[in-house]
Amino acid sequence: MKANNLLMILLLMGALSGLSGYAESELPYADNLQAVLDSTCQLTGVRGVSVAIIIPGYKPWAGVSGESYPGQPVNPDMLFDMASASKTITAALILDLCEDGLISLDDPISMYLPDYPNVNGSITIRQLLNHTCGLYDMVSHPNGPFNKPYHEIKFEKCWTMQEIFTELGGEPYFTPGEGFHYTQAGYQLASLIVQSVTHSSLADQIQKRLLDPLGIDGMMLDFTRPVPQGYEVAHPWVDVDSDGVPEDVDSWSRNWIASLSRILIYTRAMDFAVWAHELFNGNILEQSSLEDMLTFVHPKPEEMDKPLFSDYGLGVGLVNPQLVKGCRTWGHFGSIYGYRSFLGHLADYNVTLVILYNSDTDNAFPILDGLLEIVLENTEGDVDLSEK
Repeated sequence: MKANNLLMILLLMGALSGLSGYAESELPYADNLQAVLDSTCQLTGVRGVSVAIIIPGYKPWAGVSGESYPGQPVNPDMLFDMASASKTITAALILDLCEDGLISLDDPISMYLPDYPNVNGSITIRQLLNHTCGLYDMVSHPNGPFNKPYHEIKFEKCWTMQEIFTELGGEPYFTPGEGFHYTQAGYQLASLIVQSVTHSSLADQIQKRLLDPLGIDGMMLDFTRPVPQGYEVAHPWVDVDSDGVPEDVDSWSRNWIASLSRILIYTRAMDFAVWAHELFNGNILEQSSLEDMLTFVHPKPEEMDKPLFSDYGLGVGLVNPQLVKGCRTWGHFGSIYGYRSFLGHLADYNVTLVILYNSDTDNAFPILDGLLEIVLENTEGDVDLSEK
């Protein structure tokens, strides 16, 4: 990809300001998509939602429904936390560093990191990214912030890596490479490897290597910096007291979750969709790197905490076909207090879909289902990007 950076910049600099890098024909069933979005948003109780869909031959479609807070409707330029969908971006960054020879996927992490409790230094970078490292998942810790009422969390606490692996760690699930268990720990350590070999932050490297070449400057990657000019963050809504009533927690500090995640990426739906569409069309990584990303491990059913994926690659899952009308879909889900996200690339249609919510309900699948039904009714699918 790197040899084509200049050409990509010329083609895509306008992709986010008028989307001139794509077809100009309006999507003929845009009104149907908006109607489904409005009806399912109300049906599911989602506070607000922002959607972007890229379909070959048409101008990318953006749709919104609901509100950020009372009196302020969601608009397409609002930023949402993409939560764990950011794993796709982190994995792409690691692969980009591999292309530059700074690291190798099969390097043991001991080459780059100090010792941490319950962390086997022979774990490879590849195993961090495809969840075969066996590391304990802090989200499951019974005394951790994810397993207590929201209002009891220490919101201003900034967790260190030593604290994470000491206070929220545990015995590994298995020997590295001998099983599958979805865990945040792999991506926490991957972020430290990026810092170690680049001598800069994960946020800076993502912007420089993955976003700048596409002219994407609206993602918010660093809480120490202001929200990009002209953008606004959609307010997150959380059931604070477990009484079934979500509350606006926009004024509550997110330092705790930023330090635990190592990075929070806030994005508008279209930026994320454009980036992912270029990724899966081979315009961000070299072909061999994309093949590495899409080389899936096949977890046993009992190894999957939630049946969201049938297989998992490097920061990309093969989405459970029951959730996407049987389509071969590469992508990721994201779930964090106050936000939910979905990134999906329908591989046989070359269609990319991003859905971002500003509430933490898990009942939003009717939105995905309704949008997919309309897209598939109007799109012919015979593209096989795995042969690209």
